[in-house]
Amino acid sequence: MGFSLKADESAGPGIKRVVHEQLDDALTELRDAGDTELQRDKAVHSARKRMKRVRAVVRLIRGAIPAETFEFENASFRDAGGALGEARDAAVLVQTLESLKVEIPDPAYRAARKLLVARRRVVKKRILESTSGLEGVAQAAQDANARIAPWHIEGEGWDVFKPGLKRVYRDGREAMQAANIGDLSGHGAEMFHQWRKRVKDLWHQCEVLEKVWPAAMSVLADEFHALADHLGNEHDLAVLKTLLQADAEARGEPIEGAAEVIAIIDHHRLDLQTAAKNLGARLFAEKPGQFAKRLGAYWDAWWQGAKTVGEPPQEPTTVTEAGGSANGAHDAAPSMSS
Repeated sequence: MGFSLKADESAGPGIKRVVHEQLDDALTELRDAGDTELQRDKAVHSARKRMKRVRAVVRLIRGAIPAETFEFENASFRDAGGALGEARDAAVLVQTLESLKVEIPDPAYRAARKLLVARRRVVKKRILESTSGLEGVAQAAQDANARIAPWHIEGEGWDVFKPGLKRVYRDGREAMQAANIGDLSGHGAEMFHQWRKRVKDLWHQCEVLEKVWPAAMSVLADEFHALADHLGNEHDLAVLKTLLQADAEARGEPIEGAAEVIAIIDHHRLDLQTAAKNLGARLFAEKPGQFAKRLGAYWDAWWQGAKTVGEPPQEPTTVTEAGGSANGAHDAAPSMSS
């Protein structure tokens, strides 16, 4: 049925359906992962994405569920996805280095790749080759699925989503302002990483709400996705830099050509930070209240339209006034070159 609400369902049941479907699919993928490394890699990647989607949904309805429910579910899905994160990140770092291969002198590239491949092998052996590793996350997904039906989602229509969406957008806007182009330190990496988290939430939340106006919301989701990719690439490069520095400290000396690799990493990070801030300036141009009101007006028009074509809404709506720009399209920024 897709990761979005439908015109013939009210907010609460629709959200529960969306979450159930994501967890069902994650459970199937993890328990039918297969025996090969490639099959397990794919299962880990897909299940982890589904956990992040569910977490974004939980944040979207934060204002409509009890605080203790939000805190428990947010932590549960964070831990379930995090259990797979180390294995996925170890594989991504190898891919990140490979994307820079043409720019790195061969001896330095081979030394860095040897380090990353060895680390990936250790991590995968501990997590992916352990039945309890994938099964533990699968069990967490199964347990979570059983908790969804009793969720008490208070309110109707746009009231279910407005507080959560407004909060995530506000947090993303503030995180963008705290992330400074040219800050290549550990602190700078963390600021851009925090911004990325909220951007990914908004990307998935726009997917959930896509049916309210597909032509506008799909573009908005795509632009948040593009921004998340810029920030994700920046984060991967920052982690690679940190790993090379930590290895040098642990060994007492850096691997061959480490300084050259780090210089290339920093060059690309600066490009990505610039691209992210340029795109972010457009996506976060509105104030949080304006953004939430604009999307709420889309919701209101959607439900009114459903009524006129013979699909009466299951609940009343509350948004009566639009604010901000109605144009959801934004210019795309270039991705990191290899």
